[in-house]
Amino acid sequence: MDLAERISTLRRVNDLSARQLAALVDVAPTTVTRIESGAVSPSFDLAQDIMAVLGEPIGFTSSADVSAIAAARLALDPMLDLTVAPGVEVWRRRWARIGLVDEKGFAISGKEADLMFRAGRAARLTRRSGSVDFKTGPTAYDVADSLHSAGFDYAVTGDTGANLYRSSAGEAWPVLYVEDVDRAAETAGLARKESGSFGTRLTLIPFDGVCELGRVLVDGVTVVARDQVIIDAYGGVDRMTEQADILLGRRVT
Repeated sequence: MDLAERISTLRRVNDLSARQLAALVDVAPTTVTRIESGAVSPSFDLAQDIMAVLGEPIGFTSSADVSAIAAARLALDPMLDLTVAPGVEVWRRRWARIGLVDEKGFAISGKEADLMFRAGRAARLTRRSGSVDFKTGPTAYDVADSLHSAGFDYAVTGDTGANLYRSSAGEAWPVLYVEDVDRAAETAGLARKESGSFGTRLTLIPFDGVCELGRVLVDGVTVVARDQVIIDAYGGVDRMTEQADILLGRRVT
């Protein structure tokens, strides 16, 4: 798949019109349509911006931009203890251009769900920096119990987190944020999944100073804040988008 086709496909997957994508990267709508048709090739910088917005960053690591999550969390909760870094300002300007936040970066009333969807798609759960996949076996609850017993900080997210806030489905992909991935894996007795292998997995993501903020205890399990669970679910796989919709009342179980 060439770049033009990839951009066109990802734009549709992200439920963006050509005009919205153009606004997000601050170019004319005709520029996007000409790129997708193959009539012109974007500069490297523009290609980077487009792919970052679409959740498929270009670079050495191709890791998700956690600044998108920070901008969304601050838009929803301005009192959150987060620094407004330059990356946050970039996302604020992008989202302001499509009417998701105001000039101060606060979420527009009625656009909160759309904002969380955009943040989740921009910072996909599958592309978090430092994340490690492990072989399946133990559930997220099993790992949480092991880490709690050993005194390690953690917080579950994804479908497990969604179920803790409102039971809706089984656990398809156990995902936890942890203070130290290697120590957590050793404590929980996890075995690394072979690189490049497919199939089910359990994933540990290191604390990044953003996603673990506001974690709470629900039914004896530490879980990330509800807004973070929704963002992560929108950036997840399989039925996780449906679970985010359920938490937001967009879908009836």
